[in-house]
Amino acid sequence: MMQSCPASFRYQNTSYFVMPSGDESSLLAFDAGWPCSLHEYARAMKATPYRFEHIRWAIVSHFHLDHAGLIRDFQDAGIQCLLFENQGQGIDEMEDMIAPKYKAYRRIQKQAFLKLNTSESRSFLAAIGIHGEVITSHGHSDDSVSLVTDDHEVLIGDLYPVSHLMGDDVKSWESWVRIHELGGKHIHPSHAPPFELE
Repeated sequence: MMQSCPASFRYQNTSYFVMPSGDESSLLAFDAGWPCSLHEYARAMKATPYRFEHIRWAIVSHFHLDHAGLIRDFQDAGIQCLLFENQGQGIDEMEDMIAPKYKAYRRIQKQAFLKLNTSESRSFLAAIGIHGEVITSHGHSDDSVSLVTDDHEVLIGDLYPVSHLMGDDVKSWESWVRIHELGGKHIHPSHAPPFELE
C-alpha cells in the first residue's frame, strides 16, 4: 500500500498541505489559502516537490478566510472542491467578511462542489489512491473536518490541540477521541508546529 504523506508549505502565518494520489502527479490539497493570494499560494508551494498545476482535488478544514479564501480560484483552475455534510452554512458569512477588504474577490460557485458525506470519504479517497478518511471534527467550528490517513497522518486545520483543551470542551474532546480511534499519531495543525499524539 502506498504511503499517504502530506507535504506542507506556509505563507501568511498559515500552513497548507498537499497529498499525492496514486499516480504521484495528481494532488489532493487540504485548505485553500487566503483570498486573492493565488500567486502567493503557488509560490509558497514551490517549497514542496509539487506545483499548483498538480492539484486535482481540494478539501477545506472549515470555511474561514485563511482556509477557504481561494476556493473560487481553485474552481476556476478546474480543481474539484469537496463539501461535506457539516459544511456550507458558513460560506456566505465568510464571503461577506471577505468582500469589503478584498475588492477583487469573486464568490464561490456553490453548485460546483462535489458534495460528499464523511461516511463516503474513505471510498472516494481510495479511488484516487489515498488511504484514509475525512471526519467531522467539531470544536473550533461546527463546519470543521479533519483528514486521517491509514499511515497515521492527521490534518486538523484549527482543531484545538489536546494540550489546550478545557475539560468542558466536549466537541473537541470527541474529535480527538475519534482521531485516536482511527490511529492518528502525526498531527499537522494549520497554525502550530506538527506534534505527536500520545
